Amino acid sequence: MIPIISGMPILRYLSCCLMLFTCAGNLSAQASFGLKAGPNISHFRMTRIPSHYGDINVSQIYGFQAGLVLEQPINRHLALNAELLFAQKGGRWALAGVSDPGTEAESSRLQYLNLPVFLRLIPIERWSFDLGLEGGYLLISPDESRFMERADFSWLAGATFHISDSMHASLHYLVGQVRVGEGSFRDEETGILGVYYFRTRSLQLGVSWFW
Repeated sequence: MIPIISGMPILRYLSCCLMLFTCAGNLSAQASFGLKAGPNISHFRMTRIPSHYGDINVSQIYGFQAGLVLEQPINRHLALNAELLFAQKGGRWALAGVSDPGTEAESSRLQYLNLPVFLRLIPIERWSFDLGLEGGYLLISPDESRFMERADFSWLAGATFHISDSMHASLHYLVGQVRVGEGSFRDEETGILGVYYFRTRSLQLGVSWFW
């Protein structure tokens, strides 16, 4: 099994976030605080070793995210954003392909405390492009022996429509970069002991309200 990720990557991520907002906070523009909530669709990027074509079956699950948001304007076309969100991620998966009879997919729902930090590029009025990173900490796992990793780090990309100065609607896609869990199996053809592991993927729709 892969070892549990230590707290050092999380501390480095939080230190970078703090440094970014300290620099942005020196600007004259005032930060805005708010609330955010919305649904999401998530699935796993699953890798099996050894692998055969069609021997993995994955599908999505539906969840939600909700929490606090902060936006620090830098200039007319650039802002720095951070969010603190409770979020559901996971997916349905099976080691055998969809054509195999009697195969039942397992449903794994993971609950995270996430901290996305991203730059909001505003090329035209009301529309912006969002690019950044998200750090996550696993709060609840359905299977501690398989999903033992506490930390998750993802690339974030998306777009936001500024409904008004106080209300935004955003669509973000997150691509997990680290293994959040793994398991082992015995290959039926060769008898070799193999492994499989998971990375997260998530499509999030959110509505933010600032005061």
